[in-house]
Amino acid sequence: MKTHAVRLYGKMDLRLETFELPEITDDEILVRVVADSLCMSTYKAAVLGAEHKRVPDDVAENPIMVGHEMAGEIVRVGARWADSYTEGESFSLQPAINYKGSMDSPGYSYRYCGGDATYMIIPPEVMIMDCLLSYTGEGFFKAALAEPYSCVIGACRSLYRTDRIKHNHYLGIKEGGRMAIIGGCGPMGLAALDYAISGEFRPRQLIVTDLDNERLRRAGELFGSTAEERGISLMFINTGELDDPYQSLMKLTEQEGFSDMLVMIPSAGVLEFSQSLLGFNGCLNFFAGPTDTAFSAKINYYDVHYFEKHIIGTTGGNVDDMREALSLMADDLVRPEALISHIGGLDAVAETTLKLPSMPGGKKLIYTGLKLPLVSLEEILHHRDQSELYAGLAPLLEANQGLWSVEAERYLLAHGEKLS
Repeated sequence: MKTHAVRLYGKMDLRLETFELPEITDDEILVRVVADSLCMSTYKAAVLGAEHKRVPDDVAENPIMVGHEMAGEIVRVGARWADSYTEGESFSLQPAINYKGSMDSPGYSYRYCGGDATYMIIPPEVMIMDCLLSYTGEGFFKAALAEPYSCVIGACRSLYRTDRIKHNHYLGIKEGGRMAIIGGCGPMGLAALDYAISGEFRPRQLIVTDLDNERLRRAGELFGSTAEERGISLMFINTGELDDPYQSLMKLTEQEGFSDMLVMIPSAGVLEFSQSLLGFNGCLNFFAGPTDTAFSAKINYYDVHYFEKHIIGTTGGNVDDMREALSLMADDLVRPEALISHIGGLDAVAETTLKLPSMPGGKKLIYTGLKLPLVSLEEILHHRDQSELYAGLAPLLEANQGLWSVEAERYLLAHGEKLS
């Protein structure tokens, strides 16, 4: 089987190549990738090359296929898995397989397993760890975004509080509590917002901060009515416009502080400010992953001791988080389309990945079987007269508040230029 794939050879060295995949063994599965969402974690792997903890030391001689937020269809099933998987079924994949304590992961460590490809081979450890997951909903883009959603689900599930009677620990968002997402209008912040108003445990008050008024306005437009329908007081605050951000936010909580907080920005100042807003027995999850191994910030240990404030950090999700994400998507309880700002084909992956930190907007969604320069959804709307493809997609975007949709995906897959 011939595949087109983006492979990593070393620091900042990503190449789109065409090559033959080997025949699968009895304990492997061949899949066709349809969609893959680009992630900053792939950029970090490209920056570090072989120095990355998941990238093999010999990557220069044996390049790895990148991409780990993927969805597609199963093509061929090895004999070992014939009773567990069916050819033609849709799949998503949890890359954090944690097989026998190894750091190896699809999209970082394997020669033939990465989402930025037309076809790939899934190794047996993925199935052994139950990380190849069936998706029964509509829209490959939703299944591709299940992985980033699993990360925020894991973050919210890890929030905790204690009681002083039996010293029990209670996991998850405090139901009926007060929650804040600091720096919450980027793609992962929106995913966290979406889950907080849609998951099993929901706060009664949710405050989302950012420094960009347009992003705040757009987030309110997309999620405000849903939160209201579910009885959640959702507010969007530009802390950069407040004379005294601490006093202003504390006043909104009636001086209680927040029971749960997610911090989406790797800034010492933001972390120190955020932990001061925690209420009694509250929990702050430092979600944003810093690249500086010596990154640190001050913690008020008086508050930790007397006010029982909890500070944690999480990275990634697990299989249960991924299943929950896929279930929420199949039932249309969350809006992953709100994260997507750009679409492109496999030919756009290498350049886009290496420029991710400086690129505006949200998630960059790749359709791996297509040849398409990266384009924003806004550009499609504003320049529909430039191509027949844009002209066909624009009305579908307008019908969905300018967002991507199942209908837009179907149109693109039917009318987009195929990768030769």
